[in-house]
Amino acid sequence: MCRWFAYISPTEPCLLSDVLITPKHSLTNQVNDHYLPGLIAHLPNKTTAEHEANARNRILNADGLGVAWYTSSYSDFESGITAESEDGKPHEGLRPAIYKTIQPPKGDMNYRSICANTETRCVFAHIRATSESAVAHVNNHPFVFGKFAFMHNGAISDFTSIRRAICDMLDHDTYANVQGTTDSEHIGALFMHFLSSGKGKDTWDENYSVHAIAHALHTAIKTVCNLQKEILGAKRRPNSLNLAATDGTQMVACRFRNHKEEQPPSLYFSTRAGTTLNRKYPDHPDGCDRPDEGPRKDEQEHGKHVIVASEPSTYIEEDWNIINKNQYLIVHKDGRFTLQNMLYSESWNADDAEAYQAVMAEAEDQKTITAEMESLKANIAGAEGQKANVTGAESH
Repeated sequence: MCRWFAYISPTEPCLLSDVLITPKHSLTNQVNDHYLPGLIAHLPNKTTAEHEANARNRILNADGLGVAWYTSSYSDFESGITAESEDGKPHEGLRPAIYKTIQPPKGDMNYRSICANTETRCVFAHIRATSESAVAHVNNHPFVFGKFAFMHNGAISDFTSIRRAICDMLDHDTYANVQGTTDSEHIGALFMHFLSSGKGKDTWDENYSVHAIAHALHTAIKTVCNLQKEILGAKRRPNSLNLAATDGTQMVACRFRNHKEEQPPSLYFSTRAGTTLNRKYPDHPDGCDRPDEGPRKDEQEHGKHVIVASEPSTYIEEDWNIINKNQYLIVHKDGRFTLQNMLYSESWNADDAEAYQAVMAEAEDQKTITAEMESLKANIAGAEGQKANVTGAESH
């Protein structure tokens, strides 16, 4: 599985290096380290709990890095003194800038330089652990559709079995925007297709309500589950779909797994950690004293913000809350947030053990059919041999 970090605020910018590099347990260091407070307690008295936590939170996440941060620079310069854009279309407000690499982030000097000199009020960052698709720049998250950024942690089970069906549902522009081969980019394309009602890229810069964003995410998840049920039947397996989408001013994140007991990958949120992750304010993300004694802004001055992350970036455990299974976190333009349970049908549930049994039963059926065919062939061959002997005897 992968790891990701999202920060959004209507007023308070963060420095990328403060949130992505400086902390001892920053996203950059989650390439090979875990910190999952409270996660295993999700399944009390279950001996499989620790196994499940580890199974859906890999220790090594070293297959690519991507960062999308929102800036108004393009819209500020695009219209120029003529107040007309180059392509005749409006490009107002915040838009995502992207940096992606397959180099390990700890040693990537370009990444470090960008982070040390970039501030933003909205950032999506992601480190990847591939399951099947190639390690390549185009397969790194976040994925961008117009002014929307999208990222995923988890996996669509048996993605190759439903990939063609997903592609057939997409409008032309959304399909053409898919550059890589990952399940993540394809469910991101489904999300954008449903959000824009399949009207194409000319609508990707339009304003959508945060509830429309949540509904499009829900529809994409439902579509994946329904396609698996239709195409794979009893052989379908559960998915882990921790998804996030933003337009730079509002955000929706969800934590999803369609299994009656098992938990999805970890996902936390905080409305306080941004202060600790900002060098202008007191406290240090690692719980130690800051090396300098310079004046600091009062923490009450820090603006509203929400952080959503696969793992906490600070060791102040009380600042972080776990997003429950099959639940949305919705962040509004004014910085308010709400938690909302996902509309969920028990028919979506799948189980690895049941899928294995279905596969084994199919294999046994195939063996039986093969044995019956071989027996039939032998009987036919024997009958033809007897017929040939009779014919030979009659000719003599």
